[in-house]
Amino acid sequence: MDSNTRATISKNIRALPPYHQLAFGVMLTERFLPNYFAFHLIEQWGNPMVLLNGIDLLKDIVAQKQHDSEEVQIIDELIEDVTPDMDDFGGNTLASLALDVSSMLYECFSFVRTQDPKHIETTSAIAFDSLSLYVQKRDKYPHDLSLESLEARLGQEPLILREVEFQVSLLQDLAKQAKINHALYISQALAAPNLKFREMARMG
Repeated sequence: MDSNTRATISKNIRALPPYHQLAFGVMLTERFLPNYFAFHLIEQWGNPMVLLNGIDLLKDIVAQKQHDSEEVQIIDELIEDVTPDMDDFGGNTLASLALDVSSMLYECFSFVRTQDPKHIETTSAIAFDSLSLYVQKRDKYPHDLSLESLEARLGQEPLILREVEFQVSLLQDLAKQAKINHALYISQALAAPNLKFREMARMG
């Protein structure tokens, strides 16, 4: 993703009210949950229900526009417990993709505590990083590609381009919403990235 696109996304995030910003982060994270499920099914490690409960808590915080600090701390620690450590899963692409999902949740909870939009911007960036890793493994990119060549190839990748379009469109939609409702969460969940489970299974 080029710097202009990143700047546009960041600007649109910061233009939203705080809890709309959080809703954006939650919607991005929820769409990537299948990556964690794939890791859990293949490696038989972790617990996706903990992440699902984290998503539910964040949605409640968006709806109520308030949070219980102790409750947030507890579930944040539980998520950390089921986050794969790459020292234990070295070279495992599925573990890396699962780690990205947990990291996105971590950024959302950090935003709850600080309301610093940088955390939501990081959530957006992790989404692109996760898709980029998937594409590189799926298409078996050479390991010796220069940074310029890598960025040029990824810049033409349809999956990445669709993610840019999705995030920009979602931010525009959120700017028009006075209130975040469940129908919006569901409609965005249906626009999940097109990651093939069979391909992901071979990445373990």
